[in-house]
Amino acid sequence: MNMINNKLKGLAVAVLIVGAGTVTNTAFAQKKKQQTPPVQPKTEQTTPQTTPVTNFTDADLKQFADANNRLMVIQQEGEKAMLAILAEEKLSVEKFSEMAKAHQQQKMSEVNATAEEFAAFNKAAQRMMEMQPTMEQDMEKAIVKDGMTVEKYEQIMLAVKQDPAMQAKVQQLMGQK
Repeated sequence: MNMINNKLKGLAVAVLIVGAGTVTNTAFAQKKKQQTPPVQPKTEQTTPQTTPVTNFTDADLKQFADANNRLMVIQQEGEKAMLAILAEEKLSVEKFSEMAKAHQQQKMSEVNATAEEFAAFNKAAQRMMEMQPTMEQDMEKAIVKDGMTVEKYEQIMLAVKQDPAMQAKVQQLMGQK
């Protein structure tokens, strides 16, 4: 089972490498650009905030944990769909990952693959990228379902990554479901 999870993670990473992007860095970033007013020059000297906001309530963390549980389901469904695409295209996860990495590094000419594998890779990658907008919409809906904003979700995610105590608390909340 662990080997399958590692393959799925590798597949998900490979898809992201190909250019499908991630939720918080594509669709949400584009929306923020559209919604953000122009930056006015400041006359005062300010220091950039490099530490995450950490004053989240237990209710915030519970909303985050619930959203994370919903996101995990969406991710698992997406991984199943990607595996189905690879099966239909008769391409192994390992070969797809190898080719995706080479594509990202602009070294496709160095990949040892048949013409059929190149065609299958191109078709599979295209199909996976076509899935991405729907997955991003589903992920955004999962985050905002209980009233959390994407921005707050991202702030909590950053804080959780940097604070082991907060990470443990969120993991406990996610397990309580």
